[in-house]
Amino acid sequence: MKIGVIGGGSVGLLFAYYFSFGHEVTVIARRKEQAEAIEEKGIRLLEDEQEMIVNVRGRTELDPDCDLLFVAVKEHQLGGVLPELEQAAPRDIMFLQNGMAHIPVLEKWQTGHRIYTGSVEHGAVRVDDRTFRHTGKGAVKWSAFRSPSASRLKKELASVHEAFPFIWCEDWYKTLAGKLIVNACINPLTALLRVENGALLEEPMYEAYMKLVFEEASRILELEDRQAAWDHVLSVCRRTKSNTSSMLADVLAGRKTEADAIMGYLLKRAKESEESAPHLTFLYRSIKALENEWS
Repeated sequence: MKIGVIGGGSVGLLFAYYFSFGHEVTVIARRKEQAEAIEEKGIRLLEDEQEMIVNVRGRTELDPDCDLLFVAVKEHQLGGVLPELEQAAPRDIMFLQNGMAHIPVLEKWQTGHRIYTGSVEHGAVRVDDRTFRHTGKGAVKWSAFRSPSASRLKKELASVHEAFPFIWCEDWYKTLAGKLIVNACINPLTALLRVENGALLEEPMYEAYMKLVFEEASRILELEDRQAAWDHVLSVCRRTKSNTSSMLADVLAGRKTEADAIMGYLLKRAKESEESAPHLTFLYRSIKALENEWS
């Protein structure tokens, strides 16, 4: 297949790297400098004091011949991507955004594309325009959002790379809600406290507050098995204990965070159902206050 990856952040580089072993890959970057660096020097993975380089194409415009597109920009950047996609011929497109604020947007998006959603459970950190570290091995859980059939894509994604498995899930809402609650519990707290993920379990007061956030989010999302969901949050915390969350990385770099996509979406749902969510509200307002300081 011809694969297009929209976005040159850590997730975009991660996807482009592993798909390059069996497919022709093009990274569509916003900046010309990044596209040229990828085109000329390839993508570099740093892992276990080694570096591996793969060759992919780097562009600033959409490749009209791509069979499958991965949209790896953040939710607040979709406004600059969707209009261009509307002009493209129908194809398979998978959206990889954190949170669920992009879901209402996709529900209203009138297009002939076959749309899928993906939940990325890997950890990755971008080092520079063409270099990243794969900091946590996991899987990509994906579902059909608006597609008559996913049978062909299932076959293609079943054998991308042994270190980069794709897991098909029938229920896109359940899959995204499971990832959202992990993000809601871990990302804003680590960003506000300036700590790695594992610190949330090492300090009892941090874990206690995280549990309060979980109770609010699980109630808003109407999760069926809350104990299993909480166990999953703890498992992710342990597995990524040395990781810097994406929201903390954004705060440290002075970038716009995904507070709206994560807590903002939950608070909107809470308002619609007249639910109380004081802990999520505090975290949301605190992160937005940090954004306002540097903006």
